[in-house]
Amino acid sequence: MPYKKIKFRKTRTTSEVISDSLSFLKSEYKTIFKLLSGYVFPFFVLNAFLQVYVQQKILGKIDIYDSEALMANFGPVYLNLFLASLFALFVQSLLIGAFYTYLEAYIHKGKDNFELSDITPRLFSNSLQALIANFVLFALVLLGIMLFVLPGVYFANSFSILVFVFLFEKNNLGQSMQRSFRLVHVQWWSTLLINITGIAIIYFAGLILSLPSAFIGEETPAALPETETVAAGYSVSYWVWIGISSVITSLLWVIPYTFMALQYFNLDERSKANSPPGRNF
Repeated sequence: MPYKKIKFRKTRTTSEVISDSLSFLKSEYKTIFKLLSGYVFPFFVLNAFLQVYVQQKILGKIDIYDSEALMANFGPVYLNLFLASLFALFVQSLLIGAFYTYLEAYIHKGKDNFELSDITPRLFSNSLQALIANFVLFALVLLGIMLFVLPGVYFANSFSILVFVFLFEKNNLGQSMQRSFRLVHVQWWSTLLINITGIAIIYFAGLILSLPSAFIGEETPAALPETETVAAGYSVSYWVWIGISSVITSLLWVIPYTFMALQYFNLDERSKANSPPGRNF
């Protein structure tokens, strides 16, 4: 099938954002995988080790026969989850920085008009910017969730294109936040639907990947001594598969990130069309 070049800067419907994103990834997956394998993959593996370690540590604190000990360990459990989430945020920032650097070159120079070595010098600075934007977004969403969940959903959606705006438009963080908020509200519900679709893809991919773990080396609770914790009920092969699943799931995040890139241009074009003559973003 001949290659169809994807034009990023255009007005799209919600379904077109999703279908064109998948078409782009289908045509560019080899180059994207090559970039991510060299720059981000080692951190995917490190994050997988950390996630497995944290899960083992948490389950190691759970004594299925001692409810008082379970309640007493809630603090350390949440601390472990929080630290693991921060490292996952760092790894995702590396992924976004690398992927959006590639998109920036693809959009400005065109397909086949640049080499991966041409964009390598910008990977670190873009990943650092992505980390800053992601940390702000993480804090906003966490604050929103503490305020009865719905504000967290509102913040997450309203600033969902923040990282792309911050990297692509080269403004400061405050301006990028205002710009993201303003653009998303051009089509707030459509953006929410696109975000939900991206998250659903990751969720169901993770669900499918988790199915083999149900049949790999899990012991029955009856086989455990009464002094054993929940973590003792899982074999090494189970934890290895959990780590592999974590790496694959991390890589699949390029799908919703592509959704957000195309949605940014869709919103930008719609915003310009609705602006008074002479107004320039």
